[in-house]
Amino acid sequence: MLVKAFKVSGIVGTLLLLINQYDALFGSAELRVIPAVLTYCVPFVVFIAGQISGKQEDKRG
Repeated sequence: MLVKAFKVSGIVGTLLLLINQYDALFGSAELRVIPAVLTYCVPFVVFIAGQISGKQEDKRG
């Protein structure tokens, strides 16, 4: 589950980083490090929470 979460957060996080920090990556704006790191953390946490929630629902029937 963790490997898949890292893959998903890598793909989704990169897309979100390109959208949110485009000027910093390809222009003259300054890169905001904390938001950039959180851009990868959020999809990871959402994926893990969804997996845990789904497994709990399966156990309940």
